[in-house]
Amino acid sequence: MRTSRRTLLRMALGGGVALGLGGLGTRLARAAEGENLLLSVYFSGGWDQLLTWDPRPADEARFKGDAPYQPGGTGIHPAYELVGDGWMQDVLDATGGSGIQSAGGLDVGPSVPPELLAHAADLSIVRGVNMGTLTHEVGRRFFLTGQFPRGLQPVGSSLPSLLASAEGQPSTIPNLSIETESYAVGLPAFASPIQVRDAQDVRDMLRILGPGLEHGSDAVAELLARDPSCRSLELDGEGKVTQYLSSRDKAQAMVLSGQDALFNFNAGNPGVNEALFDALRIANNADLNGEKGSAAIAAQALTKGVARAVSVRLVQGIDDHDDWASGHPTVVRNGLMVLGDLIAYLKSQPSPFGASGKSTWDHTTLLCFSEFARTPLLNGRDGRDHHLASSCLVAGPGIARGRVIGGTSDEGMGALGVDDAGAPLASGGTSIGPDEVIKTLLTSMGMGDVSLGNQPVAPIDALLA
Repeated sequence: MRTSRRTLLRMALGGGVALGLGGLGTRLARAAEGENLLLSVYFSGGWDQLLTWDPRPADEARFKGDAPYQPGGTGIHPAYELVGDGWMQDVLDATGGSGIQSAGGLDVGPSVPPELLAHAADLSIVRGVNMGTLTHEVGRRFFLTGQFPRGLQPVGSSLPSLLASAEGQPSTIPNLSIETESYAVGLPAFASPIQVRDAQDVRDMLRILGPGLEHGSDAVAELLARDPSCRSLELDGEGKVTQYLSSRDKAQAMVLSGQDALFNFNAGNPGVNEALFDALRIANNADLNGEKGSAAIAAQALTKGVARAVSVRLVQGIDDHDDWASGHPTVVRNGLMVLGDLIAYLKSQPSPFGASGKSTWDHTTLLCFSEFARTPLLNGRDGRDHHLASSCLVAGPGIARGRVIGGTSDEGMGALGVDDAGAPLASGGTSIGPDEVIKTLLTSMGMGDVSLGNQPVAPIDALLA
């Protein structure tokens, strides 16, 4: 059932209950140039990092066959050879059987497709991220906010909400959330995420639905334009009236923006969206209902100046405790293919801020993550279970390029601490968690003084440009 427009507006503009707005005020620093964009990409279910950001050579004896499962074995079985899809065999052939691909200074696993490898020189990897949980909700919300949840309850604001708040209200939808969770605690109402499922939801947010008022509309407009009354101000002790009036003005600006046409997606008649559809390989309306359609919304929102921060779920259904080889590697690969195409499109489009010689990508900070990783050994059902040490992909104008930070051990893939240069250590060092990753991204965007809870969190200096 489609989310009603009234519900969407209440979620987007009211904020209080649905999005957890509260009184934990956060003092935000002004972003360095005021031209930051954010793309947060979520792979739902827990990805296998052996296939992507933290691979092991499948042709080495210690990682092959039964050896990893024996006493004293590595406890790591890439098992690439069990994947029957033709693309896997192509990668194994091209890499001499190891399955490890190299591009742009990065070594990645076989599920990273050419479409994303083409951008490797612009990306960096953080390995050995200690998630501190094996629970989907906790891991997801930890990476969204950089603060460990209380039970299953999120704590603090999501990274996109923090950026939207710092950047102010120059865009129609400062914070757009596509099939993802997002939170705004103690932030201005405009920074609260507008949550949508598809392009039709976005269109409904950006246009007037139904006929206009036939009688007395001028009087209604005049009334709405008046300053709030003394009685309203008397009731504004907690800022609720001010929030309401601000939200009302924002809603009116949204439906009068004319930007709904940007999301009039029809694969049979792409019209002005033909270049976008070609870039994302959208051939039919089924594509629009999947990850390619979600990527198209994100692309339009960022390149056309509709949103400053976009969070999007590109992959779901990868919690593969059974028969891992039959689906997980290909589903992850397909999601990364869409991400690669999306990055290419952002690179092809001019800066939404009018910056000469710059593309949309030149302003974009990227975080691609999952709630945790999967175990390095197959279980008795040929699946992989939940694993604490994970990885993530990052990029941006303030992020170092082609760099790998952190790592995991060659026995059981435990998270390793790092030295000041971000290199993994056999023992000791500094642990990396989602909070350090989020703090680093905030710092890279000029918001390093944003607090992530009561305990001090330092950025990963080696990851900063």
